[in-house]
Parts: sequence; C-alpha cells; structure tokens
Amino acid sequence: MMKKFMLPVLLLAAFANSGECRPGPPSPWTESLHSALTGISKLRVRSGGTCHRNLAAEKTLLEMPDPEAIASLIQHITIDDRESGFHCMCCGNPTLEFYRDREIVVSLGFHHGQSLRWPGGKWQGDASLTSESAEFLNQWLAARGITGPKREYDFGKARRKKNYRELQQKWLQAMPASLKPFWPLMEEANPFQPPANLTEMYYALALEYPDQGDRLRVLLGWYGSGEGPWSDFPPYEDEAEKLLLRFETKTILAAIQDRELNEQQIEGAARLFAGETFSQRRRQDLRLLPAALKQRLLAHSLRSHDQDKQTMAQKAFGE
Repeated sequence: MMKKFMLPVLLLAAFANSGECRPGPPSPWTESLHSALTGISKLRVRSGGTCHRNLAAEKTLLEMPDPEAIASLIQHITIDDRESGFHCMCCGNPTLEFYRDREIVVSLGFHHGQSLRWPGGKWQGDASLTSESAEFLNQWLAARGITGPKREYDFGKARRKKNYRELQQKWLQAMPASLKPFWPLMEEANPFQPPANLTEMYYALALEYPDQGDRLRVLLGWYGSGEGPWSDFPPYEDEAEKLLLRFETKTILAAIQDRELNEQQIEGAARLFAGETFSQRRRQDLRLLPAALKQRLLAHSLRSHDQDKQTMAQKAFGE
C-alpha cells in the first residue's frame, strides 16, 4: 500500500518545496469565452443591448484598436459558473463588440454591471462575473468615461446590503388592503405565470375601489413602490403589472390624464409603459400617450441613477 501512494506524495512534496503557486484551470464558462476571443484586434463599446435594438439611437462610446490592451482586458473577464445560467429580462447596456480584423466575432451585453450575455455564443444563459471581475470591468469602463454600469453596480451592492424584509416594507405598505390576504401566494409567485387567484385579486380590488380610475391609480402607486429597478427585481412585483395589464391602454391613460399624480404613481406609469412586457405586447400603444405625458415620464425616469431604467425610458418616451 505504501508504494501505491509514494509517487503522488513525492510529487506534492516537490511542488510544495518549489515555492511556486500555480492557479487552477479557468472555469468552463471563462475558458470558452477566452478561447473565442483570441486574436482580437479591436474593441468597440456601444450604447444599447443585444436585443430590441434601436440602431438610430445607439452611440459608439469607445473604440480601442490596441490588441495588447484588449488581451489584458479579456484576461480580467472571469465568470462564476455556479451563479450563471439565468436569463435577465432586459437587453443589457452597454455592449462590448470584439473584432477580428473587420468582423465582429463576439458581442457581450453588459447587464447591471454584474453579468454578461453572449448571443450566439457557447453559454447556456447569462454569465455572472466574479466579484473581482465585476469590480475591475466597471472601474475600467468608468475610467474611460462610461460610468453608467459602475453607478448601477454600486447601487445594486448598496441595495443588497439592506435587510430583505426591510426592502419589502415599502411594497407591503403600498399594497391595497384588499390584496394583503393574497400576499403569501404573491411572495412565492412564478415570474412567468400568473397565480391561479389573479382573477380573485382583481375582483377583491374592485370591491375596495369601485371607481375604475381610483383602482388604476392605486395599482400604479403600488407598482411604483418596488425596490427601484425595472429589471432584476423580486418576482412578486410582477403581480401589480399583471393586474394593470388587464385594462386597455386607453383606460389606463384616462385614469391619469389631467390628474395630480404622486411620485409613486408617476413611477408606476413610467415603469409600466417602458417595461419589457408592455414593449412586447403593446408597443404600438405608446403612440396613444400624449406628448406632454411622455415628456413628464421621461424627465422622471432620467432622474434615476439606474442606467437600465434611463435606457428603457428613452426607448419608450424619447422617440
């Protein structure tokens, strides 16, 4: 038995005495990206994400035709495989485009300063950066004048430091009283399917607020009382949007036009009309919004430090 283990033990002893510290192999997600990014000759960073693109509105934020500097940057992009494989509901912003000669070989959408999307790549879902890599990439971009991702990342870190229950209090306080009995089910809601009791919630709310306009303004105020982001938010915040989308766009507009709205109601309206779901199902209805209302919703949204929110609002209200 002693002979069986002698060679590995001797090798380990030799390695320990050599004074070398060799890192382990890169993660499969990192390795697949680095392999695809060999021989890159130019990096272009542009505004916008990798889906629902508005080419006329996109801007080039940075061009770097320096292969050595790009290679150094690529080595700092490392993925946490254990936290990867999800799918963010937004399109990302900005996008890093890597060129080999004149051809774009890899596009990476940057999401909330902490994850990457590689359309057409080898990843099954979005990739979560390691904390060291996220810090580096955000700082690297900010040093070159692209500060939005770092602001969003820093905001997200501050938000994650708060107690989870504390974050829910604003949402629960704004929830209509008639819906509070449904909270245990809402807290466990699947973001892609409405709960079985959505119709019951609708009628309970109608009993509490018989006037349709009052009902809609309360729902908008509730929807505007979430954690803050319009993407990467708790699934239970979807329930307010699902109730709002039971109404036609004209009906929602009738409830808020020529009305004094509080900040939560304005936030809720901006979030609804600029949101991913509205964009997919009713984007043509944005033409129904009066110009004055669009300007008001855009101005409200641009006061946020969340770059993703600003981009979504510009797409919806700035056209």
